[in-house]
Amino acid sequence: MDIEIAELVERFDKGDIRLPLMQRDYVWRAKKVVRLLDSLYREWPIGSFYVWKAESSHATKPSYGGRSRAATHLDGFCGFLLDGQQRLTSLSLAIKGEGEAELQHRAFFDLENEQFFLGDMKKTLSRRVENCDPLLVPLSELHSSPSGDGAAILKVIEKTLTALAEQKKLGKNHRNRDVFRERLYKLGKMLKHKAICEEFRDELEENAFELFSRLNKGGTSLSSGDVAAARLASAATRMVVAPMRALAADAEIRGLGLNFVFLLRCLVTVHRDNCSFSKLPQKWAEDTGSIDASWKSTEKALRGAVRFVRNELGWRTRRWLPSTMALIPVVYLMAKTGKTALHGKDAAYVKRFLLIAGLRGLFRGSTETAVNSYVNAIRNARHELSHSAKALFDRIPKNRLYKMRKDDIIKTVGTYSPVMQIYQAFLYDRGARSWPSARSLRDILDEGLSNDPLAVHHIFPKKFMQDRDVPIERLNTVANYAIISQPDNAELGDQDPFDVWRGLKQNQKDCASYQLCFVASDNFLKYQAYEEFLEYRAGKLAEQLNSFLGFGK
Repeated sequence: MDIEIAELVERFDKGDIRLPLMQRDYVWRAKKVVRLLDSLYREWPIGSFYVWKAESSHATKPSYGGRSRAATHLDGFCGFLLDGQQRLTSLSLAIKGEGEAELQHRAFFDLENEQFFLGDMKKTLSRRVENCDPLLVPLSELHSSPSGDGAAILKVIEKTLTALAEQKKLGKNHRNRDVFRERLYKLGKMLKHKAICEEFRDELEENAFELFSRLNKGGTSLSSGDVAAARLASAATRMVVAPMRALAADAEIRGLGLNFVFLLRCLVTVHRDNCSFSKLPQKWAEDTGSIDASWKSTEKALRGAVRFVRNELGWRTRRWLPSTMALIPVVYLMAKTGKTALHGKDAAYVKRFLLIAGLRGLFRGSTETAVNSYVNAIRNARHELSHSAKALFDRIPKNRLYKMRKDDIIKTVGTYSPVMQIYQAFLYDRGARSWPSARSLRDILDEGLSNDPLAVHHIFPKKFMQDRDVPIERLNTVANYAIISQPDNAELGDQDPFDVWRGLKQNQKDCASYQLCFVASDNFLKYQAYEEFLEYRAGKLAEQLNSFLGFGK
C-alpha cells in the first residue's frame, strides 16, 4: 500500500484501519515512544506495518483509551491491523492536543536540545508545559491535521519563531532563528515519509491469527498467554472477550496490576481445572455455552477475590500486592464453591495463605506448576468452602511456616519488599494510624485516590543520618521503615526524629508509638542510639509479624 505515515495515523484514528479482536493491549512505555519519534525525525526506518485485507467484517477491539470509531471501508476493503499497533497508537496519542489525550501521552520537542519528551516524563518538563515555554513545542501544533499541506506547517513555524523572538529565546541578534526554523521544518515533515505497509489478503481468520503470531515474535514478543488471548478472539469464543476487556479496564482491577492475560489465566483455570498456557489445546474454549458459564463464574469469583485483598488486607495497588499468581487459586476456590465473599475461618485460612505466599515467594519460578499444585488441592477437597479453604492453606509446605527472626528484618532492604507488604497488611488489620496527622491507614486508603496514598518513611531520615556519616546501607532496612500517608511523609521530611518526637502531642505520640514499638525510653530516637534502635525495633517487628501470620501456633 502506497501511503504516508501521517495518512496511516489519520486512517487509524478515523477507524478505517481497525484493531482485530486478537490484538493485545497498548503497552509501550515513554522511552520507546520517544525513540520512535526520534527515528522519524532522523528519517530512520521504523519497520513495516501489516494490514489484513478481508472482504468480510470481523470483530474488533477499541483502540487505546476505549476510542472506538465506526467501521468504514478503506479503498474498498476492511482493514485490520496485524502488526504496528504499538507504533500507530503511540503516534496517534503523541500528536494529540490538550484535551484530546492525557499529558503523559502527548509529545513535545525541545528546540534547544533537539530532543523529544512525553508530557510527564520529568517534573521540570511538566512545569515548562504548564508555563507554555515556547522552546518546548507540542507536536500537536505541527500535526493537528496529519495529512495537511506544507503551507500550514510553514505558518505554524513562523508563528513559533515570532513567539520565541518576543520572549527573547532566539539568542543574541536572533542567531538561533535559522537553526530553529530548520528544526521546526524537519519536525513538521517527519510524518510525511512513506510508510512500509504490507497487505495480507486472506479471508480465513485462522490464517490471519497465524500471521499475527509470527509477526509478533519480534519486538515485544508474544508470550504463551498472549497467544491464548489472541485465540480467544476466534469466532467461536469472542462473546466472552468484550466483558473480559471491560473487567480488565475496571479501576480496582487495573490498580492491582491485573491485566487481560491474568483474567484469561483465571478463566482457563476455572474452565479446565488447570492454569497452564504452555500446553493449552487450540480449541479449549469452543464449547460456547460452557465457556460463557465459566467466564460468568470466573468474573464473580475474581471480583470477590479482589474485594477480599482490598478490604481485608489493605492491598490497593500493585506495589503492595505481593503476588498476583497467588490470587488464582483463591479465584478458583471461590468459583468452584460458588462464593463471592469469605468469612470466619475460611477468610482466616485464605488470608494466611496470601500473606505467607507473598512472604515466602511460593509462586516464584515455575509458576504454572506451583499454581496447579494448589488448584489440585482445592479440586480434590470436597467443594464445601470450609474444606476447600483449609485444603488451600494446608498445601503450603510445612518448611515455609518458620518464624521470622530479628536479623531477617534488619537485612531486608526493599521499601516494597514482601516483608513490607506483610507489614502494611498488619498495620491495616490493626487499625494503625499515620502521624502527625493521626489519620488511620484505613481512612487514608478508603479515599480512593488514583495514586498510592501511602509512603514508606525512613524513621531516621537518610539525609539527616548521612550528614552524620552513617552509611546509607545501614539506613535502608525494614527496621528503619514506617508506613504513613504521603502528606505526613512530606511534612516529616529529613527532620531529626528526636526533635519531631518532642514536638508531637500525646495523641500523635500514641500513633507513632504503635509503629515505633516504644515501650520504654524515647532516647531510642537520638541518632547516637541508632544501632540500638534497629536491634530493639527489629525484634519487636519480628514478634508482631510472627503473631499476625500465625507462626508458632
